[in-house]
Order: sequence, then C-alpha cells, then structure tokens
Amino acid sequence: MADEQTTTTNDNPVQETILGSQVSDNQTTDWRSSLSEELKADATLSNIKDVESAAKTLIHQQKMLGSRIPLPKTEEERSELYTKLGRPASGDKYEINIPDTHKGYFNDEQVKEFRNVAHKIGLNNQQVTDLIDYQLKSVDYETQRKNTQITVDKQTTEDLLRKEWGYDYDKQHRNAQRALEVYGDTELKELMNGEAGNIPAVVRLFAKLGSEVTEDMAKNTQNNTLAVSPLDAKAEIESIQQNKSHPYHNGQDREHKNAVEHMRQLHEKVFV
Repeated sequence: MADEQTTTTNDNPVQETILGSQVSDNQTTDWRSSLSEELKADATLSNIKDVESAAKTLIHQQKMLGSRIPLPKTEEERSELYTKLGRPASGDKYEINIPDTHKGYFNDEQVKEFRNVAHKIGLNNQQVTDLIDYQLKSVDYETQRKNTQITVDKQTTEDLLRKEWGYDYDKQHRNAQRALEVYGDTELKELMNGEAGNIPAVVRLFAKLGSEVTEDMAKNTQNNTLAVSPLDAKAEIESIQQNKSHPYHNGQDREHKNAVEHMRQLHEKVFV
C-alpha cells in the first residue's frame, strides 16, 4: 500500500502503518534471554511472561514462607511453638468452668490431672474448653440414656410381676413400698430408686418383707401410733373413707369412738 512503509533500525525492523508501529513478532525481546540455558529450560518459568510477573511471584512466595511455622525439632522448640499457639504458662491457668449440676462427675484430682496433661501436650485454652464441653455433653447423654433404660426396665419388671401376681399386684407393690419405707435408709432408698428397684427378685423380696411388716404392725395399731408406716396409714385412710359401712361413718355404732381415734392416729402418722 502507498500509505505503508517499513523503516529499519540497527537491531529490529519496525513496521509503520496508519494504525501505528510495532516490532515484528519474531523479534520480540524475551525477558529470559539473559538467563543461562539451564534456567531458561526450567518449567517453573514457563508461565511467567515478563520480569514484573516474576517479581510478583517471588514476593508472594516470600510472604507465604514467612507465615509458615517450621516443625519443631527439640523439646524447647516444641514448647515455644505451643506457647505461640496459645498454651498458658501452666496447667492451673486454664479456664475450666464446670456447672454445679455436673460437679459430682468431676472430682478435684481428675480436673487437676487433666490440666497437667492438657498443658503437657500443648493445648490452648479454647481446645481445653471444647474438650470440657464435650465431656459435659457426654455426661448428659449418658444420664439421659440411663434414665431411659430405667424407664424401660421399670415397665418390663411391672409387666412381669403383674403376670406373676395377677390381681394381687397392687397389694404386693404396696407391700414392697412399705418395706422400703420402714427398713430403708437414705442410701438404700436412693439405690432402689435406680436400677436396683427394677430387679424382679429384689421387688419380690421387699414385697415379702412388707407383708411380714404389715402382719406384725397390725397388732394393736389403734393404741400404737408407731406401729404403722405413713404409707400404710395413707392407704388405710383411703380405704376407710371409701367404706361407708365402716364404724367411722356411723355415730351410732359402738365402735365409732374407737374408729375416730384410730383415724386421728392415722392422719397424725401421715400429715404430722
């Protein structure tokens, strides 16, 4: 074309057109030209197009290396690393908060030993808190599981004894409760309120004891307020109130006075 001409410099031919000028593609300067042949051939540089890109890549890599933590080789270096990661100066510095509802599951010696182990293996306070929270949840889960199992066992035992005792089930059940009320101390009652109270053989034993207690206490109960348990007294009050033919309800009955006194003693046993 008439408007296009080519000028030549000492090194590179330059084409000039109405759109501007450019160096021929096959003569573009390669930033790697000053490198050794070995470096030129390294695949690491294949995606770096110019010196500026190479500089940015180098800076980025240096920053990455500076943020990395070298693996400790000695006990001293390991201790220093743990401190940098947030481990307190000593085990007693951990912030461990156990709710009052769960303190019975963690004695002081156990907590102290846990602090020492946590410090030895380099845990920070957040890690210790997370482990304690996990343990608390485990306690809650186990308590719930145990209570559920007790409920299931209770139903199983009741079904078994109802089949065995038939119409006498309610009576035998009251006998067992009566024996526990008369003979049971705080420790035994607590035990019977748990898994032990659902063992059929144990319930049978208490029912038998309760039956014997009832026969023994039935003697002279009218003149001996200590001869009947509160549970027995409550059951007898309900029985008398439901039995309208009882002398207690008939002021003309010659036993009415004794029946009134007997009812008074029963109420005293239950409510006083």
